Amino acid sequence: MSAVNGARGPGERVLIVALSGRALAQSARRAGLVPSVLDRFADLDTREAAEVALRIAPGRAGPLAAGPLLRAARGFAPPPIPLLVGGGLEGRLGVLAALARGRELLGNPPEIVARAADPFVLAALARALDVPFPETRPDLPADRRDWLVKRKGAGGGWHVRPAESVAHLHPLDYAQRRVPGRPISILLLGDGRRVLALLASAQWNTGTPPHFKGVLAPAPLPRRVEEKLACAAVAVGTALGLRGLASADFLLDEEAGFHLLEINPRPGGSLEAAETALGANLVAFHLAACRGRLPEAIAYPTAFAGTAIVRADRDLVVPEGFFWPEWTGDRTPSGERVREGRPLATVRAAGGDPGDVRRLLEEREHRLLVSMVDAPGARRARHVPAGEQRA
Repeated sequence: MSAVNGARGPGERVLIVALSGRALAQSARRAGLVPSVLDRFADLDTREAAEVALRIAPGRAGPLAAGPLLRAARGFAPPPIPLLVGGGLEGRLGVLAALARGRELLGNPPEIVARAADPFVLAALARALDVPFPETRPDLPADRRDWLVKRKGAGGGWHVRPAESVAHLHPLDYAQRRVPGRPISILLLGDGRRVLALLASAQWNTGTPPHFKGVLAPAPLPRRVEEKLACAAVAVGTALGLRGLASADFLLDEEAGFHLLEINPRPGGSLEAAETALGANLVAFHLAACRGRLPEAIAYPTAFAGTAIVRADRDLVVPEGFFWPEWTGDRTPSGERVREGRPLATVRAAGGDPGDVRRLLEEREHRLLVSMVDAPGARRARHVPAGEQRA
């Protein structure tokens, strides 16, 4: 692993740890903070936003190897520099506790993360609050049709499998009955006592198993439907005592029925689109909420904004000096080899019509992939060693 020094400033320093810390780092920089980032990629725009950006290799138990992560945190952003955690540590509570030792934790402590990530705790809480939740069990049913197998603390959808394809459950696996609907997420902000709903976002998936592809904010929903989901999300978030940004993921069916699927007790994939739609700095909101201050009012979104992950359509090497359009994020450094299907970048778009935003995201994804192949010096990667491929 190697550190990359970027921009510096006079503001409060903060350590960001996430699978991908770019959006958090850029928002933190706009909020006047000086972020150091430990993540899986150390992308070009992460380096530009961060005081230090360091790539952490994956480990056996998760996307960020515990030993290198903890050593880097102590070496490049030692306590008492505050800690802001994004996605990737929900299943690594011991690592989260070790990272937070001696620091202000700007987010939820391990005990709350553990409750939010436990499907059986969440199912019991949902029942008590009269919030629909899929039938969930610790073993495989006799008839596995219409059942899924999921893993505690995992994210992104890669861990979800049809139960019919699973012979035995891993100790962290559980079975959940399949329910119909499209993914809708409610972005939450809490101070440990009260929780506010900021907006709803629509998500979409791709691949087999389906994994997270993109997000549109706000979700184009009837107001009464959004309010119903927000009410359920706020009830569960309040009962958990959530602090800072979080989200509640639902499946919404065609008749406006819904099921809560999970609570993500940290800033998530909707951050960038939600900031654009709301015209607000969400990391500033997050820090204030973690320190006991919720905003008095939340502006209603005035535009639609979306982001989508672009995955390589072939094994490739990012050309030297490649020109990244301004509507791209998570920009892979030149010379890096990216295996087919791995993340290459993120595209973003905004506008007054949700359909136009989705179409623009698709158009920009296509343009980026074509330009990557047609760029001077472009070449295909003959072989990408396992230790060098992007997760």
